Amino acid sequence: VLRADVGGNPSFGELLGRVREADLAAYAHQDLPFERLVDDLNPARSMGRNPLFQVTLSVQGAQRERGRLWDLPELEVTPLAPASETTAARVDLSLDLNEHRDEEGAPAGMVGALLYAVDLFDEVTARGLSERLVRVLERVAADPDVRVGEIDVLGEGERSRVVERWNETAVPVVSGSLAGLFEAQVGRARDAVAVIGGDRRWSYAELDAAADRVARGLVARGVGRGDLVGV
Repeated sequence: VLRADVGGNPSFGELLGRVREADLAAYAHQDLPFERLVDDLNPARSMGRNPLFQVTLSVQGAQRERGRLWDLPELEVTPLAPASETTAARVDLSLDLNEHRDEEGAPAGMVGALLYAVDLFDEVTARGLSERLVRVLERVAADPDVRVGEIDVLGEGERSRVVERWNETAVPVVSGSLAGLFEAQVGRARDAVAVIGGDRRWSYAELDAAADRVARGLVARGVGRGDLVGV
């Protein structure tokens, strides 16, 4: 279980270099039994998830041509078929990729399968994750120098939905001063509760009358429009 360091917003090429260095450093300790490592770390156990990771990625290199995989007398060796669709998910998400090469040995694409825990994801969500992964891979393959923070995971339709449609919260607002809006509310609902303070409840009519008394008192003391008043 190795961490990938994305600090400093590296380019994708730099990130691959960091992952390679971390993996090579880990290989120096590959003889350490995994069971002992788990015992020493003693992570918090849970019946609902793997304590160390919830997502796995497996990449199988391209197999050699039939008959050249192993040169054994009177024995034909072929790779096993990919896991069936009914394979039970061992973790929350499991992505298995297989490389392909043409007859000349040149890269000929990759195929893969995404296994998911059905109690956490449905098929639509899993397909969406696969499509986003393909977009990311296409972007970094076209430009390995792209910064990881610049890689857009969302598709055009998804970005429009999240940024625009989900934020369409504008409502018409009546223009006017605070005093004018308050007076209009007094006219619509004089007896409705406007303010609650402890056990005291003020209706709009009562609050309007109290505000008028304060206003008349200020005017009597020479306070005009725009003057500052300590309350």
